[in-house]
Amino acid sequence: MLKKFKMPLLFAVLLILSSIVSACGGKEEEASGSKKSDGPVELRFIINNDNPTLVEQIKQFESENKNIKVNVEKIPLDQFFEKVETMIAGDRAPDLLYTPVLATKRYANLDLLLDVSSELSDEEKSDFLPSSIVSVKKGDKIYGLPHFTDDIAVFYNKNLFEKAGVSVPTSIDNAWSWDEFLNAAEQVKKANNLKYGVSTGSDVSQFLPFLYQNKGSVLNKDQSAAGIDSKNSIEAIKWFKSWFDRGLASKESFVGSEKADELFKQGKLPMVITFSGLINTFDTDIKDFDYGVTYMPKKEVTATKLGGSNIVAFKNTKHPKEAVKLMKYLTSTDVMADFAAKQGVIPTTKSAQEKVDYGPISEGMKVITTEVNSVPDFAVKDFSIPEYLGYKSVLTSELQTVILGEKSPEKAAKDIESQINTSVLKK
Repeated sequence: MLKKFKMPLLFAVLLILSSIVSACGGKEEEASGSKKSDGPVELRFIINNDNPTLVEQIKQFESENKNIKVNVEKIPLDQFFEKVETMIAGDRAPDLLYTPVLATKRYANLDLLLDVSSELSDEEKSDFLPSSIVSVKKGDKIYGLPHFTDDIAVFYNKNLFEKAGVSVPTSIDNAWSWDEFLNAAEQVKKANNLKYGVSTGSDVSQFLPFLYQNKGSVLNKDQSAAGIDSKNSIEAIKWFKSWFDRGLASKESFVGSEKADELFKQGKLPMVITFSGLINTFDTDIKDFDYGVTYMPKKEVTATKLGGSNIVAFKNTKHPKEAVKLMKYLTSTDVMADFAAKQGVIPTTKSAQEKVDYGPISEGMKVITTEVNSVPDFAVKDFSIPEYLGYKSVLTSELQTVILGEKSPEKAAKDIESQINTSVLKK
């Protein structure tokens, strides 16, 4: 996940600076891809971190399109946003960007992205999952293509559950209620004489599914202000706090002094709520017991929190046709299915979901895919915006005070709302 999101003041004058630099000439050749008189069209494509599968597929695209050369630049995720924004301010924006879902609307709101709406047929548009297309839309226009998604999932130790005689839900329709979920954690903990029954890690996004399950949210409906100081949201915070009050969950894991994922891999934790993308790691590292993935509990609705990345092109690219061609290639059915299978993530089109073969992790990925396809729109909108990383730190610190017993859920909700309005949304 993202560690830090710097929002430099340079973005406040971004468009002015870009205009000045463009007017002065200078770096037009560097600002985008170029085409030499005797060579192919060149595209700059910036990706976050090293992704061998993506790079391999880009090379395959080049082999099938000899007139296009893709120059891939890799930027570590903890430096990604700052460096990309510096490039934009200096009129050196790339042709394409591989970006986390939450940043897409930031660039779209600044009118920096290429509108690809007219490049997609109705059939292509309808093939994308509704929950994924939300993150690339502004009004009726589409400013990028969703590439993959993942979610927050429930991993469980099959051996510990079997010893306790506790069964897990076999479909999303018979998912545990909140009470049933905690009762299962309690039973497995006691039957196996364990310290805990369930835990999350320290990333507060692992709490958000439960907020959404109770139809709560961090922001209000139109995202103009905070909205967490509500009955449903406070109820979700209280219920989450009860995990720790009952001794079912590790406070140390939630504040980051121990790792719930490691406890699970060691067989010391019967259930862990964590990122579904860890499924390949668990499949490789877990040797001493069988693990599985089951469905998130539900309250008012079925919900989890999505992640993933989008592919966007900047509107100032000199080669929009070639940029769109690459975007569509990487999100085509066979290519996306291959990427998803190798990375243990979910394709963002229905056709790719039907084709992907996950091999040994297929059972767990079937559960994760079903949940991804069931996320309500309001939940996606709540976090698939740039303000998410601004309010995430506020939510983290305030929820930690609740879990540690230093503040009531009601007081924390009021404080979260106040800080988001004044510090993040600048109201």
